[in-house]
Amino acid sequence: MLVASVQAAEPVSNAVKNQVADSMSYVDKLINFFIDRGPSLIVAVLIYIVGLYIARFIRDVAMRMMRRANYDHTVVSFVSQIIYYGVLAIVLLTALNSAGFPTTSLLAAFGALGLAIGLSLQSNLSNFASGLLILIFKPFKAGDVITVGSVTGTVRSIQFMNTTIVTKEMRTVFIPNSMLTSQQVTNATYQDTRVVPFVFDIGYDNDHHKAIDVIREVMENDERIVNREMVEIGISEFGDNSVRIAAYPVVENRNYMQVFYDTMSSVKDSFDEENIDIPYPQRVVHIQRSGLDENAKPLSDMSQYVK
Repeated sequence: MLVASVQAAEPVSNAVKNQVADSMSYVDKLINFFIDRGPSLIVAVLIYIVGLYIARFIRDVAMRMMRRANYDHTVVSFVSQIIYYGVLAIVLLTALNSAGFPTTSLLAAFGALGLAIGLSLQSNLSNFASGLLILIFKPFKAGDVITVGSVTGTVRSIQFMNTTIVTKEMRTVFIPNSMLTSQQVTNATYQDTRVVPFVFDIGYDNDHHKAIDVIREVMENDERIVNREMVEIGISEFGDNSVRIAAYPVVENRNYMQVFYDTMSSVKDSFDEENIDIPYPQRVVHIQRSGLDENAKPLSDMSQYVK
């Protein structure tokens, strides 16, 4: 029995010895790994820690610069985050490369993934990039009155994919940002002041000098007009039915529409007081009597035939 017990214990002891030997081998390998790669790992950790502070520093500097340049809060927040994570990605790749990890295949995989995403979201990325350009270079901002194609309205908000415009009829129009960077955009409120173009029609029988003096007097009495002492006024065209007088007063943006309405009303009242006619379209019709029946009656009253 003793011999059998000893023989049975021998395989167990051998298995324990093998496990201990394997464990010691793993420990030796781990120790050798840290000995061989320890300095590289320490350098990688230091690179990551230092790079983290550098990324935060660059982000803060970019935020301060954009705030001093009066960029929109959305731009400051979004661009600063892009800068931060971009620098952090470079730091992480540098740390992994210092630790001995192969980064070439990783970069290739990310590049292929980025290409696939870019091809599938090409139009959206175009709108996104255009929105970023609008927010950075600010050709217009929220509250400006712009014209894009046949749409004119006030910019309510600038998103990364589209821009929201509210028209005078209170219709909300969503325009993709790529359209705003690929065609002409007219910003009526980009400048502090704005010219109100007027054209007044008077009859050919009226004294145009008197009409010009009346228009000039109306504008000189309006303190909202910046150049009221030297408004540009003169005959712009000899039309089919009228003499056309143009005037170009300069007003602040906030007074544009009210000055337009008030001036039109005041000029109409002044023209009425001075008996200056504002003609309506007319057409002269000549009727030649030829080849008519001898028994036909003459047309004594042409008003019933010509309207």
